[in-house]
Amino acid sequence: MDYWWIVFLYILSIMMIVKPEILWKIEHFLSVKNGEPSDWYLAFMRVGGTFLLIITIFCTIFAVLSMVK
Repeated sequence: MDYWWIVFLYILSIMMIVKPEILWKIEHFLSVKNGEPSDWYLAFMRVGGTFLLIITIFCTIFAVLSMVK
C-alpha cells in the first residue's frame, strides 16, 4: 500500500480530536512527572486535529482521483 501515510494521518488527527491527553503524555513522558496538559493545549490540539483531518480528507480525494486517471 503506497498510501499508508494517509492512514497514519487519519489516526493522528482523530487522536488529536478525541484524546489529546494521550498525545500530551507521549510528548512529555520524559520531561514532566505527574503533569497534566492545560486547557489551552487541549483546545489548540483539538483545533489542529480538526484542520489536519480536513487536509487529510482532501489528500485522500486527490490520491483517489490520481489513481483513476
